[in-house]
Amino acid sequence: MRQPVVWIPVVLVIGLMVIITVSLVRMPPATPKIYPADKGPNFIDVSAYPSEMQESYKLFEQKCSRCHTLARPINSEFTGEAWRKYVYKMMRKPGSGLTPKTAEPIIQFLIYDSEVRSKE
Repeated sequence: MRQPVVWIPVVLVIGLMVIITVSLVRMPPATPKIYPADKGPNFIDVSAYPSEMQESYKLFEQKCSRCHTLARPINSEFTGEAWRKYVYKMMRKPGSGLTPKTAEPIIQFLIYDSEVRSKE
């Protein structure tokens, strides 16, 4: 008599796991958010920038493209210290790969770039 009582919860748990798995497989994938800035160019010609900024651009490309297109920060209208707040906000996101050590050159590049391109 005890054996059926033990198997009933086991069968119920397995059935529930199958139902959850099937429903997760059938869910449509989440579509990423698209912002107006995503629709602009996704690169900057940094050949005229100082070599330090060119190196920072490479770091910017590597780190920032992990979470979103490069078009998003390139076409954003942040200036000066607003970049610092934004990059530190991104640094708190899981999987960003940003640390204070890698964030600082990226911030300096973004501030420099926003100044240079605002003059154009």
